[in-house]
This record gives sequence, structure tokens and C-alpha cells, in this order.
Amino acid sequence: NTAIFSILNAVLLKPLPYDRPERLLAVRSNQSVLDLADIRAWNQSFSEVGGIVLQPLDYTGAGVPRQIPVGHVTGGYFETLGVGAAQGRTLTHDDDRQGARMVAVLSDKAWRQIFNSDPNILGRSMELSGNIYTVVGVMPPRFNSPREKVLVWVAVNVSNSLAAAYRGVHFLRSYARLKDGVGAQQAADDMRRIDKRLADAYPADNRNRRTVLEPLLDRIVGDTSTTLWVLFGAVCLVLLIACANFANLLLARCISRHRELTIRAAMGAGKLRLVRLILTESVILAILGGLVGLILAQWSVEALLALKPDELPRMDSIGLDLRVLGFTMLVAVLTGLVFGIAPAWSGSRVDLNAALKDGERGGTSTARRRLRSSLVVVEMALALILLIGAGLLIRSFWQLRSVDPGFNTGNLMTMRIELPEKRYKEIPKQNQYRQALLTEVNSLPRVRAALVSELPLSGDSLNHDFTREGWNLPVGNEPSVETRSIQGDYFKAMNIPLLAGRDFNELDNESSQLVGVANQALANAWFRDENPIGKRVRWARDEQINWITIVGIVADIRHFGLDLPDAPALYTPYPQSGREWKRWMVLVARGEDSPAGLMPAIQKAVWKVDSQLPITNARTMTEVISESYAERRFNMLLLTIFAALAMVLAGIGIYGVMSYTVAHRTHEIGIRMALGAQMRDVMRLVLADGAKLGMISVVIGLLGAWAATRALRSLLYGVAATDAPTFIVVSLVLLGVAFIASWIPARRAA
Repeated sequence: NTAIFSILNAVLLKPLPYDRPERLLAVRSNQSVLDLADIRAWNQSFSEVGGIVLQPLDYTGAGVPRQIPVGHVTGGYFETLGVGAAQGRTLTHDDDRQGARMVAVLSDKAWRQIFNSDPNILGRSMELSGNIYTVVGVMPPRFNSPREKVLVWVAVNVSNSLAAAYRGVHFLRSYARLKDGVGAQQAADDMRRIDKRLADAYPADNRNRRTVLEPLLDRIVGDTSTTLWVLFGAVCLVLLIACANFANLLLARCISRHRELTIRAAMGAGKLRLVRLILTESVILAILGGLVGLILAQWSVEALLALKPDELPRMDSIGLDLRVLGFTMLVAVLTGLVFGIAPAWSGSRVDLNAALKDGERGGTSTARRRLRSSLVVVEMALALILLIGAGLLIRSFWQLRSVDPGFNTGNLMTMRIELPEKRYKEIPKQNQYRQALLTEVNSLPRVRAALVSELPLSGDSLNHDFTREGWNLPVGNEPSVETRSIQGDYFKAMNIPLLAGRDFNELDNESSQLVGVANQALANAWFRDENPIGKRVRWARDEQINWITIVGIVADIRHFGLDLPDAPALYTPYPQSGREWKRWMVLVARGEDSPAGLMPAIQKAVWKVDSQLPITNARTMTEVISESYAERRFNMLLLTIFAALAMVLAGIGIYGVMSYTVAHRTHEIGIRMALGAQMRDVMRLVLADGAKLGMISVVIGLLGAWAATRALRSLLYGVAATDAPTFIVVSLVLLGVAFIASWIPARRAA
């Protein structure tokens, strides 16, 4: 409980490390640099707005070339977040203008790792993708961008002046700080007015855009909050099961101490005094458990962090702070009090006349037996709820893993390469490099390689508005399609089926007619009643009219996630992209050997073409797919662990009750056997009691699970929250546990 709460606390409850974070809003949709500048100038609700786009840049100052995460920000970015530099200064609006000098701000981590904590860092130079930046500031240790892991920040109008000059390039994650006295609703009304003004002034880029504002913390956390509250609820159920066992143990202890408590009562101790005695012992036990739990929690947190998916936000702030300490001690004290009341009240009810007679056996009363049985029923019902939840997630995960991604993942290696603007600004140089790279890699024995701009299941996507020949749509109303540039035998390398027409070939170059290959989703969406082959489309925002002829159709793939269908997409050859800013690519290479053995040879081939280019995200396609469902695996694994623990605890609980009941019925069982009862009769007697508890638990647990599993709907894929096979199988498993836990005491009784 402490370990899970520490994650919940860090992600959802801790304030963001910015000045007055409750005044910060996030813009749900990306903005262009020009649109954000207009929002800043026209708004009446914000004291400042700022935006950032994460784009890695090459750093060659430490031997082997590597890419580092760089945040390209607008001038008001740091002022919006309200955080100043620990050394020097942050970037300002003067730094963020076309033609300004190249300056950079370092994170504390970059200052320590790249520059060895140089005390004279201000004014030093660092080369990023061939450009020389001057360091003007270092940020505090705890600062980072809200949703990006960044080592260096630079001004977007300087570092990416080409994209910054286009209003239609919506690539900035944007944030705004509310003015004092301005509420969220007033800001939303203000943004609707600005949206209309932008749509009227620039219909081609903003006609149908709607800017939605939400609290920054909600934007950062996103759907993770549902997951964490589900896990926290699950671990609280485990705690309740443990507490029910705790109460049962205390009840048993009170019964065994019956004679001692009777003597205390005979010497003058009243009911309140006896209740206080037992409650004090209960609370002390619980606090000692809490202290040990704190020690174990530190290890548990480290284990959870090792299992966590990369997408889980705010993980750098997880730890056992005062709030976590207070939570643990509060839970411990409440556990001791709440679950000690029933044993304390039971232990204080002493009949002096009966208890002090010679030969009094201190047998259990009917009320006590019912209380202990009720606690076991609660344990098993709660365990059933957790087991069904875990069963649903396991089935969902199995369904997801069996989804066909639309391509063959076997022996497929992937790696990302980005050409620096300084040396590869012109399109001919980019095309020359790509061709040389493919020639070099394909010369390796038994290797087939190709290039793609957006790798499936990696989270990368790029879309453009498009129109087709014969359409006459108003400017700004054109539909959007995913655009994916490829080169080489990409469809063959990935084993993506060609459904109609032809693939690209070497004749589809920069000097030939523009061609494209549509996926099935695009054909179904915009060419439903006709053959797309031979039809012409073009990008709606291009200044020149360049028609692209569709020459083929390929099958859809799972590009955005195994649980999501593909969107309409158009593949085009890299040599015909006509986009000088499209300097990134992902190399996919399939060989007969294992991908791990292929990596050194491919790396050598890449550096043979250009030794200064870093290789990033070198992964097998199997690893890419695994990372795409990492959060689902994390949820399933944790809930399964909790459910297994709950089942063990429930099994121990019913075993304890049945053992204690058998021990107190020894005299009765002896009489039954003396009167002719056989071993099987005695076992049937005890097992019947256990079966009765198990059946009652299953009925209650099924009703609870039917209501509780609705919280899991957003975490499931291909399985209903009330999946009957899961409910039935898990119920039988729990009944089996109850049988085993009852069989051992029954055997002893016989």
C-alpha cells in the first residue's frame, strides 16, 4: 500500500514543480509558432503563453556521435512555467526571433554529465547538428519540461526557422498562465473568440481548428490517473483482506486469553479497561507492521520502477516523503483501531460466574464463530473481485498480443537516423545519402533494408490535408491523411501485402511523375465506389499544384497501436517528398540471422556512409511492439500480483478459521466418532462448513465484481467487463482454494 501510494502521490497528488501550478493550462491541440504568437498578442486572459517541440539534435563533442533530446521553445516558455535559471538566464523573446544568435539553456543533468559541472559553463560553446550554440543558463536540478525529457533548450525561431515560418505546421505543445482573477471558463471563452479570428484571417490553416484548454496536471497525467486509481483500489482490497485476517487472529488470541481476561475482570477491570487494553495491543502491532512496511516499501518502489512503462509521467518525483510517511502511519493506526474493535469488544464480554468454574473450557460462542466466519467471507469475496479483475486483464492482454500487426516482425531490426540541417539542407544531398545508405546495407549478406519516415507502433505520425481531382472543397475543409515516405523495398521488407496495382521502383525518382500508394483505409474512405488506381490527389496546402497518381493499394497495418485500426494513409517515395525539412528516417532491415547479430554490421555500414551521424532507438521490431503495450502489461502484472496475494491471504484466512473451529470441536468430534461416525463422515462435516463459506463468498464476490469491473473498461481490449468465462473460471479457482484450505483441518479432525 505504501509503495503504490507513493506512486499515486508523485503522479497525481504532488503539486507540479512550477510557480503557482494551479494557474497553468495546457492546450490540447498542437499550435504553430505563428498561431501561438497571435494568441499571445490577442488574448485577454493569459499573462504569458509558451510552446515547445521535442526534436533531438546531434552532439559530437564527446567522441561517439549521439543524439540528445532538445526542446525547441518559444520566447515565453520559461516565463509561462514561472521557473528561473539556477545559473545565468533563460531564453527570452529577444532570443526567439529570426536571425537572432544561437543560444542554449542546459538542464542540470546536461551540465553535470556533458560538461562535468563546469563552474564556468556560461559562455561556453556546444555544437548541435553542426551549429554552434552559446550556453547562457543552467536550470535548477528539479526542473524539467512538463511532458518532455529534455537536456537542452534552444529558441525555435532560430533552431527550426523553416518550420516556424509556416502557419500550418502545428507542432508545438503549448501552455498558458492565467492572469490573476481570471478563471478557466473566462479563458475558454477568450480562446473561442481567438479561434474565430484565426479562422477568419487564415482559413486554409485554421478553419476547423478548436482550441481546448485543460489544467496542466490533467494534461500531463491523462489516462494514467484511471490506471493508478484502479491499482490503488486493488491494493486497498488486499489491505482489507489482510486486515480481516488480522482481526481474526486477534479474535483467536482473545479466545485463548479468555481466562486471563476473566481474572482481570474479577480483579476490578471494567469493560472499557479491557477494550482499551486489547485496542492498545492491536494498535501497537499495527504500527510495528507499518514501520516494517515502510522499509519494505522502499524496495517495492524500486521494483515497481523497474517494471514501469516509459510513458508513466512524473516518475522522477517518486519517493517516500512526509505525505507517504503520514499515509502509512494513518493506515496503520486506523487498521489497529478499526479491526481491533470487534476483538476488543468480544474479549471484554466476560461472564465471571461461568468462567471461573473449575473445568470451564473457554469455548467459542456462536456470536464469535459467526464474526470470524463473516470476516472470512469478506476476505474471499474481496479476493474474488481482485481475481476476476486480474483475469479480465490477462485475457485482454492475451487478446492484444494475438492481434496481427499487418506485417512480419521476425528478424526485423529498426534504427532512427536524422540528417543535420547544416550539412544536408538541400534535397539532392538528402536523396544521395539515403540511396548510398540503402546500397551499403543491402550489400550485407542475406539482408533486405528499406527506409520509412514514421515507423509503425513507435508513436510517430505525420498528416497533411489533401484533396483529389474533381473535388471543389472550401479552403480549410479538406480531409487529413497520414503521410509516410518510404524508400527501397519497404513493403517487401516489412511483408505488407500489396493488394492492387504496383509497388514503387527506382524509376519513381525526383525527376519522374509523382506517385503514391494508398492503404486500404484511404481507399475505403475516399474511393469507396471506384477503383483508386490511376486517380490523382495532391496536398491541399502546397503552393504549387503537384498531382500524385495512385499506383497501388497495400493492406492496412496497426500503426497507432495493436488495439487501434489504421487511419487513411498515403505512402510516397522519399525522392519525391519535396520537403527539405523531412530529414529523418527509420532504417528497417531484415536478415536471416538474429537482429542482435545484425546490429554491429548495420552500424558499421551506416557510419561508413557518414561517420558523424548518430544512431538512435536501435530496436528489434519485437521490442517496438512490446513497448507499445508496456502500460497494459504493467497494469496486468501488478493486478495479477495483488490478486494472487489476495487469494493466498484468503486461503490462509479460511484455513485459520477451519483449524481453530476444529480445535474447539475436538470434544464434539470425539463423541461423534465414539458413537460410530466414520473418518469420511467427520471430513464431510468439516468440509461442508468450508464449502458453505466458499459458496457464500462466491455469490457476494460475483455481485461485487459485476459492479467493480466496470472501472476496468478503459483498460480492456476484446473482452467485456462482465466476461462470463472469466467469472466462472475464477470462481471455480477460488472454490478450489477454499476446498484445499478446508481439507487440511478436516483431515486433522478425522
